[in-house]
Amino acid sequence: MKLPLENFLRSALLFVLALLATSCGEDAGRADAGPVVWPELAAFDELAYRAEGLAKVKDSESLLKQRAALLEAGWAVSPVTMPENVAKKRRVHHLLGDLSSLVNGFATAEMSDERLFALAEGLHPVVEALIEAAGMPHVHANEGPNEGFLHPLFGPDGSQVGTAEIKLHDDAGDLEVWVTKGGHGGPAWDLPVESRLKLSFPDLGKEVELAVRDATENRDEAGTATVRAGATNYFVFPGETGADASWLTGVDFAAKAELVMEAASTGSIVLRPHVHHGEGEE
Repeated sequence: MKLPLENFLRSALLFVLALLATSCGEDAGRADAGPVVWPELAAFDELAYRAEGLAKVKDSESLLKQRAALLEAGWAVSPVTMPENVAKKRRVHHLLGDLSSLVNGFATAEMSDERLFALAEGLHPVVEALIEAAGMPHVHANEGPNEGFLHPLFGPDGSQVGTAEIKLHDDAGDLEVWVTKGGHGGPAWDLPVESRLKLSFPDLGKEVELAVRDATENRDEAGTATVRAGATNYFVFPGETGADASWLTGVDFAAKAELVMEAASTGSIVLRPHVHHGEGEE
């Protein structure tokens, strides 16, 4: 993809001018006590996280398809859009310079896959540091109510029929899945307790089967019973099966996967773990 040179120069010039015009000041705290709201940073956080996942699974084709969106959203995170009440202005300005260098790297018309992956993997750590320096909470837009990640479920005709919240625990490699009807926030998609869900990992040559913990209550890890009239929307791996889950452990785990259930599947997704506090960053 080749972007017009004038667009790149104009965006870079606007960034530099805004950086010079905005006072860095001392990190003496926020200008007011209100919450820090930076929608451009929140939006780019989601794209950067997705790009990092694609880089980890070496999917250069999908990354290149996202390049224009990454450039547009990345350039929007600048001193021009920075809220006045960020917690640490000097730190934020320093990180904005780092982010600008990475984002501008994507404007290169041609680059090796190695360079592409390095740029993509570099984005999200800087965004995380920016969010922290700004004093914002770090919650991904596609994070579900149980701290798993939300993925659309598609029916045979390709339309979305439900949503799967998939939570992979980095410390033990165990998986929890909740399925709901429709989009985010829809009602539970209850299946008979004897149902099985399949999660395949084509690049790893592996597949796991998710099932209920038990047919009477099937409590999730928060202790909530999920069985209703002999049906449930909650499934786990490995449960009490004794199956090896060690290959799914680690904060850096990332793999292409597909969840398949009765009459629906996620299609290809990048599965990444929920990171436990104290053992890695969220």
